[in-house]
Amino acid sequence: MTRWHALLLLALTGPVVAGPVTLPARAVNYRPESRAWASVESTAPLVLHAATAARIMRLQVAPGQVVAAGQALANLGGPQLDGELAAARAQLQAAQQAVASARRAADSVQRTYPLTSNRQTLAAAQSALGTALSRQAAARATLGTLQAQAILSSPVAATVGSIAAAPGTDVQAGAPVLTLLPQGQLWLRAECFGNAHPVGSVGRFMPADDGASIAVKLVAELPARAADGAQVLNFAPVDPAGWQAGDTGEVRWAGHARPAIAVPAQALILDAGRWYVLTDVGNKLAAQVVTPGPTRGDDVVITAGLKPGMPVVVRDAYLLFHRHFAAQYTPPD
Repeated sequence: MTRWHALLLLALTGPVVAGPVTLPARAVNYRPESRAWASVESTAPLVLHAATAARIMRLQVAPGQVVAAGQALANLGGPQLDGELAAARAQLQAAQQAVASARRAADSVQRTYPLTSNRQTLAAAQSALGTALSRQAAARATLGTLQAQAILSSPVAATVGSIAAAPGTDVQAGAPVLTLLPQGQLWLRAECFGNAHPVGSVGRFMPADDGASIAVKLVAELPARAADGAQVLNFAPVDPAGWQAGDTGEVRWAGHARPAIAVPAQALILDAGRWYVLTDVGNKLAAQVVTPGPTRGDDVVITAGLKPGMPVVVRDAYLLFHRHFAAQYTPPD
């Protein structure tokens, strides 16, 4: 057959059309990875209140600052507290003078006993000294309490969470001044959507400030959901972590291994918001709805909608999927 006859035969019969190129869907195991935005939060914030009515004279810390146990955080004063402190100092000074006087009297009676002083006089002098000492102790305690109330200190190592009163503000007794987030009582709160997550799953927390990642494990899924309906997950560090309350970032963790199907990425077809593959069974093409998962090199993991061994079209799948488009298309007027 000459070349001319071959071209004539091709023009009369049309090109030879090969069948669709397919590959069998492969059974694989994969560990689904989940990701969620997370933040380090305090288990129980500690609120420091003003013990007495006073004025905020000075704040020595700022939100986010790390403080040590016993560190001074704020100074209180104002006319009322200053007046109470002055009265307490005067009362202590008077009590100290009364003790000195009572001690001199008791010593004098002791020196003259039993020559010119009797037992009753000695007992009365010693009783007066004891009363003066008790009043002095009470006055000292009152002054010490007021002085302690004039300084707000951190009872534990913590991070300053928020400040409720600015310098110059007059507050009543019991008013909140500072909120502390104690160290060592922190948890990683993550919010995500999806299926249930197995407790004990291990992952890593990636801080947003590009700090070193921290190994974490899922401790529990809280029964109450977030305001947007997301699941709230509680993660704890595998080893002691150096994170602080307020740190944010992404937590990534893997679930248990589960069976799935792998197909080449070119087999996937997106149409009207749904994913499909074309199967070829008995020379009949059929569109199959699938749920794609993560990618593995050139393959995509299919988590639902496909069985292993099913022949899947892997070449020109999109064109074959829309092969009847011209017959269904109605041109505009």
